[in-house]
Amino acid sequence: MNLVGCTPENRLKYIVSLLCWQCLNLVEVTKEAYEPKEITWAEFQREFDDKYRPKMYRDKKRMEFLNLVQGDEQTVAEYELRFAALAKYAPEAVAHRRIVVIVLSRGCGQRLKGVLQSEL
Repeated sequence: MNLVGCTPENRLKYIVSLLCWQCLNLVEVTKEAYEPKEITWAEFQREFDDKYRPKMYRDKKRMEFLNLVQGDEQTVAEYELRFAALAKYAPEAVAHRRIVVIVLSRGCGQRLKGVLQSEL
């Protein structure tokens, strides 16, 4: 997007306003498709994901979650933050404690592996 004469801050504001407008438009279109009943948050989220997060992107993020590994330079807190951010792409895995423990124990540093293995 080439906005001649705009500062980076103004470009960002413009892009955010476009995204907000598109989201509001999506709310209206989705509402019309589901009328007369009310739309649930889960239904809206599904519509939003279909429009703004293609299945291929969600599948890639799901695999990233399932293969998540704590890097050498990454703290436990950073690993936990990344784990939580990616977990939403694999709700079926997160619903089962055993799978969560397996993903965590496979990806975390050696110090935590023993603790997590005892959870299995």
